[in-house]
Amino acid sequence: MKRKKTSICLLICFAFFLSNINSQTNNLTGSPYSLFGLGVESKSNIGKYSGLGYTGLASDATYNINILNPALFATIPKQKFMFDFGVYAEVNNISNGKEDEYRGAWNFSNISLAFNANGKYGIGLSLIPSTNVGYALIGVETEIEGSTDKYISNITGSGGLNSLKLDYGRKLLKNLNVGISLSYLFGSIDEIEKILLQRSLLSLRKENYYNGVMLGLGAQFKLNKYNFGLVIDSPSILKGSKDTSITKISDSDDLIVDNEKDVAIDDFVMPLKLKLGFNTKIYNIELNLDYKRSFWTMTNQSDFLMEYVDQDILGIGFDYSVDNESYSYWKRINIRAGFSYDSGYLEYKNTKIRSYNLTFGLGVPLGNSNNSFINISYTNGNSGSTNGILVDQNYNTINLNLSLSDIWFIKKKFN
Repeated sequence: MKRKKTSICLLICFAFFLSNINSQTNNLTGSPYSLFGLGVESKSNIGKYSGLGYTGLASDATYNINILNPALFATIPKQKFMFDFGVYAEVNNISNGKEDEYRGAWNFSNISLAFNANGKYGIGLSLIPSTNVGYALIGVETEIEGSTDKYISNITGSGGLNSLKLDYGRKLLKNLNVGISLSYLFGSIDEIEKILLQRSLLSLRKENYYNGVMLGLGAQFKLNKYNFGLVIDSPSILKGSKDTSITKISDSDDLIVDNEKDVAIDDFVMPLKLKLGFNTKIYNIELNLDYKRSFWTMTNQSDFLMEYVDQDILGIGFDYSVDNESYSYWKRINIRAGFSYDSGYLEYKNTKIRSYNLTFGLGVPLGNSNNSFINISYTNGNSGSTNGILVDQNYNTINLNLSLSDIWFIKKKFN
């Protein structure tokens, strides 16, 4: 009966997992900077790590799935199965120094499962947003070629890329875990421009599709009570194609002026990434320190008004609990806080689009005798500036994750 229940739960999890793959193409941001490249990098994360300043490259995956380093899957306790599902909401305040505008977006942020059957290796499968697009340009004036006349249009963009990620971590030595990850990046960016003419409306729709594979290598080294993490993500080339359509809409009829399918476009290059992490526990406080560098300059890419530059991210996170192994409900509540600084990978006339995030989180146990939690996190952040054509973006986000954990893979014994 135990194995039957296990199989049924696995089937339900995978069915739910696959049914949500396409839903990631919806808006998950209101950032105006999602206009550039493949959109803004996703701020969503799994389990507790959104409340830790997005740190955790060296933190054991004892109670929560940790996809930041594939080597950490080896730290999942023997015979443990974990499942995590999250939703995400975001409110943006956009300012150009004169006017303010509020935008909101929400969607599911992740769906993940992981297990360690024999204590030697751990495996995980996750679907998470990699980039998000959700911009709106209202009242854009454009000159008609060969004329002094102008036309006004409204432009909206949505979509983004998803990452379907398989992680494998193995205990190589007593104090050394190693891991490998394989990510399939895929998705589309949908841009619609509507031009108001005298007696009709011209609708121009462009859908850009991208897909590619990224390989990651990870390691975790343990020295007494200190953990050190290392991750290297390889560069990746994302193949691109586009569908375009032009439709003239009038009171009497809708006329398709032009329609093209599967037209090749320029590939997009994802950069080499180097990540370093440190983790330790001081009394009842877990401390995480992370550093990440993305080598965007090596990709030799630019985007309209923006240049791609090397990106540095620094983060620190704290997680406090009295005793995670206690049967007391209140002693197992986790309180979290973190901070991260991002130098940005976009630059406009020597001005980088920098950002910072201040995070807070809470891990609430679902019972007195298990390691399942509801993880809640809040982020307040700021990016951009009001220099030139740039805008200042202040954002508030909430992540809600259901993190389930149970003991599986136990063989029945008969006397």
